[in-house]
Amino acid sequence: MRTESFFDRLGSTAQQRFFGVSFIALRIALGGMFFFSGLAKFGEWSAESYLLKASGPFAAWFQSLAGNGVVDALNAWGMVLIGLALVIGFLVRPAAIAGIAMMTLYYFAHFVENTAYGYIDQHVIFALVFFLFAAGGAGNVFGLNALALRSLRHPNAFAKYMLG
Repeated sequence: MRTESFFDRLGSTAQQRFFGVSFIALRIALGGMFFFSGLAKFGEWSAESYLLKASGPFAAWFQSLAGNGVVDALNAWGMVLIGLALVIGFLVRPAAIAGIAMMTLYYFAHFVENTAYGYIDQHVIFALVFFLFAAGGAGNVFGLNALALRSLRHPNAFAKYMLG
């Protein structure tokens, strides 16, 4: 006799249509937030003041990055590209992995402030949502991942992973 797993129970009790719409809405909303936040960083913006105020175990390393134009560009472009990928649903898994990395860096850059009320803050929540997107094939529902995967005649394992 097969026992029912947690995921079997979740799948059988979830309102699938509502869950799917919520999943898509969360992906697009988070993508829009990242996209527009990244766009706002082009121009005169710099991460210098943020990095100079870094705290915690890696503060010296983050402070050494202050004033570096490459860091500023990577931050702005990273946010724009992550956001765009989530909004259009294309290459969601690599974008989500990049989002996890970005949130981890933000978390540790101001570790003392981010852990003042416990170890879970908005960066941890965002990283968990990105993890859900990476694991859940978020671009295959109302996104371009599924279209791109179907257009490939014989997708290899790498393409399936990137577009999964």
